[in-house]
Amino acid sequence: MVKNKITIGLILLTMLVGMALIPSAMASVEEQQTNLTKDAAQLKIEALEAELGEEGLKEVVDYLELQASLPDVVKRMPYRGLAFAATDPESQAIKMEYIDNFDVSEKEKERYKAGLQDVWDRYPDNITEDDYAFMSELGPMIEKEGLKKYKGEDIGVKWTANSHKDFAGYACGGSAYLSYARDAADDPDGSGFELPGYRYYNHYWDADWHVGGAPGCCDAYAGCAQIWADNGRMADAHHDFGISSHYLSDAGNPFHSAGAVDQVGNFVANLFTSNNHDLYEQYISNNWGSGANFGSYVSSNTQSITVTDPEQAVKDNADYSAQYYDFIWDKVNNYPNTFGSYYFVQYYTLLCVQKTAKYNHGLYDYIMT
Repeated sequence: MVKNKITIGLILLTMLVGMALIPSAMASVEEQQTNLTKDAAQLKIEALEAELGEEGLKEVVDYLELQASLPDVVKRMPYRGLAFAATDPESQAIKMEYIDNFDVSEKEKERYKAGLQDVWDRYPDNITEDDYAFMSELGPMIEKEGLKKYKGEDIGVKWTANSHKDFAGYACGGSAYLSYARDAADDPDGSGFELPGYRYYNHYWDADWHVGGAPGCCDAYAGCAQIWADNGRMADAHHDFGISSHYLSDAGNPFHSAGAVDQVGNFVANLFTSNNHDLYEQYISNNWGSGANFGSYVSSNTQSITVTDPEQAVKDNADYSAQYYDFIWDKVNNYPNTFGSYYFVQYYTLLCVQKTAKYNHGLYDYIMT
């Protein structure tokens, strides 16, 4: 009976995700299974889902239902992950404790507590743009206070190197030119590759504000790669595919698809490079080839998502990853040393990784065929 319930739960989860996440634009259309045999990456994910059990699956379903129902005014709220704490009393208690530790007057602490409680009481249906200024004021202070609990190595933006190289390299299949794609895939993170003002903006696409340069950059390099391929310059084609892949892959990181826009819709670099962002990328980097072994979901993926427009593919990948931002931001902020031990942080991350690998296969096919 339990086994049957788990099977039913898995079917329900699959149906929900499929219905909730189909993009309105069809430029990067439904997943095209090149063969009907499940690849190793999918089998590993299904094994993890089986471990979730009936209660765990219900949590996933409930979370995705909430994300799908959030009003735009909530999705666009600065520090939206802080508002999401309304769904978890334990998280609320931690945030109030952070405020108690602020180096401000008791009167100010009470103001912050009352304001935040008011936001939680109205979440999600009665939030307004009038709340944005308060969240923009309180959010950085909450994030800074959370980092005080962190004890570990220096943090930094690390959705780079091996991850980008693997996304591009494995998308090439057995091509004799795949090393050109791998070697170029992390170039956009190099110093001087882009003008300073675009160093972060071009690696981002906000799924709700529709702000960021990643779609255009992906499309531009994909177009160059197509020209090279059409003229038989396959080394150059793979090189530019690797760069194009970088921007598509960035959109698969929840911190590259949400959370870096201020209350009036402007991209702000210091939001993009926030402490929570850096801690999360460090976690991915540390678990790419060991631990959660996110890289294995790239190396063992053989499926693709058909890409007919690289710009839209970036946007669709951002739509997918952005839905996991609230949960991950909240857990990183509450537990900066141990958030990776939360099963759903690992699970949501690997879903984003697998989805991004599929998009990269589709981008490669779009360019080379």
